[in-house]
Amino acid sequence: MRPSEETAPAVVVSRQPILDQCERIVGFELLTPAADDSREATATLLAHAFGDIGLPRLAGSRTVHVNVSRDFLLAARPLPLDPAGVVLEIEADQPADDVLLAVIREARNQGFRIALDHFRAETDALLDYADSVKLDVALMDEDAIDAAVNVARGLGLGVIAGGVESRDKYGFTRGLGVDFFQGQYFAEPVIVTGTSVPTYRFRALSMLAAGDATSFEQLERVISEDPGLSLKLVKLANSAFFGGRHRAGTIRQALMTLGSVAVRRWATMMVLAGVSDRPSHLLELGLLRARLCELVAARTPGAEAERGFTVGLFSVVDSLLGTRMPALLEDLPFDERTTLALGAHQGPEGRLLAGILAYESGDFDGCVQAGVSLVDIARAYGEALDWTDGALVQLTA
Repeated sequence: MRPSEETAPAVVVSRQPILDQCERIVGFELLTPAADDSREATATLLAHAFGDIGLPRLAGSRTVHVNVSRDFLLAARPLPLDPAGVVLEIEADQPADDVLLAVIREARNQGFRIALDHFRAETDALLDYADSVKLDVALMDEDAIDAAVNVARGLGLGVIAGGVESRDKYGFTRGLGVDFFQGQYFAEPVIVTGTSVPTYRFRALSMLAAGDATSFEQLERVISEDPGLSLKLVKLANSAFFGGRHRAGTIRQALMTLGSVAVRRWATMMVLAGVSDRPSHLLELGLLRARLCELVAARTPGAEAERGFTVGLFSVVDSLLGTRMPALLEDLPFDERTTLALGAHQGPEGRLLAGILAYESGDFDGCVQAGVSLVDIARAYGEALDWTDGALVQLTA
């Protein structure tokens, strides 16, 4: 490792998706790490997100939500952000004195939208200045959620259900007509009962996951059985993405151009991208995890980059295929190390996955407790975002 890499400061930004009722990602909350000084924590987050990584890499054209404290609003007025793409989340239950109201009015006059965080029905402070409210449904019972939604609806405000950790909470809030959703539930398996895993798709995944146990001829055969998959791989081999000088005329030539490792990786992602009855955010999440695991594994003693990619990608396959991870692992030809990494977060790649899951939720202490370098994840994050965007373009072409 070069000395400059050792001394370069870490840029730590974690985001959590906000989804609409069709489970499409419409925005991201930039998670502010816990700190004694809320002004410094928010300022550091924004400097990293907007200055170091850049908003297009973090969110594309989607809106970002930023939690801002009273102290930060007073210290940073007027806010040096583009209001078109930023929603300010302000704590609902706080004294609405003249000073705070004045700075919120300034922000609204700049064009910022305001979301009241941790909103409850009995909260009336700041409601006149809000565009939407966010409920922490993990801490509320159904009666409290219902009452808060009714108050917000009566005032014409949008409603975000935050802290959605279970299918029951998601189903209940969705039934109330909540507009947007956020929480760890959307990264957890969605189990479909009474429906078998698609035969071809699962068999293809089994072949592709077999690694060195699969010959080039077997790989060619399983890909050739799917005309759509074959077409996509030929297009990929002929694209500027790989910069090939000689265009492939056959499936075999395309596979040889890409190489067996790239073929297995891209074919796996394309098989998963073809699962049209699952929310698309899961594929995006899996790709980001895969690339992050791969990049950080390369800097983690004892971890293997290629295995890290596989572990990251397959961490969402249970959700995409609508089956439970233990059942999935029983039928996939993974060795013990990869199986333990996915099923129990054990071994170098398993601990790496656990650290990245903690990072996703903004639990930076949990990341460190998993034995994963927060600095390494932070440094790899921007590159992983760029790679994921490029991969999604190729997969949907």
